[in-house]
Amino acid sequence: MNASIASDETTTGSPETEATDLIQKEMAEIFADLSELFGNPASLGSIYGLLFASPEPISMEEIVEKLDISVGTASQGLRRLAELEAISSIKAEGQRITRYSAKLELRHYVSVFLYQQLLPKLERSNDRIQSLKNELPKVAPALRETLQQRIDQASKWHRLGKTLLPLLKGFIRG
Repeated sequence: MNASIASDETTTGSPETEATDLIQKEMAEIFADLSELFGNPASLGSIYGLLFASPEPISMEEIVEKLDISVGTASQGLRRLAELEAISSIKAEGQRITRYSAKLELRHYVSVFLYQQLLPKLERSNDRIQSLKNELPKVAPALRETLQQRIDQASKWHRLGKTLLPLLKGFIRG
């Protein structure tokens, strides 16, 4: 669908167009919430959600218009989604405009997320937990036992996360 058709349909306000717009908007908001849950900008989720709910690939200009975001935000979000391999870009022969569509198979996207975001944070947290353990002797004796228990609990959660990660990766592949 080209931008002029999209704007013509929007101005007519047909029930079908309004319903499609509503679905796209709501899907963008759902994915924005999920994106924030995983520590990513809401705009990243909004872009993916819009693409996910779009029956046809859409241009960056259409994304900017539909989500009411800046060109810079759209460009950065599309670049990040491409890095995560969550979208495809399509440029038809003889056309200057690139259009984007969501990859509907999220297995690879989740795997990339695990390797790029979760695993590095787990590795960093291991060093931080050890550093906290080294600080315990400096803590007032009245607080030391409580903090020791809390650090031990965090350490258990960390080990559980590192244990579950390979299982999760296997599940994603399988």
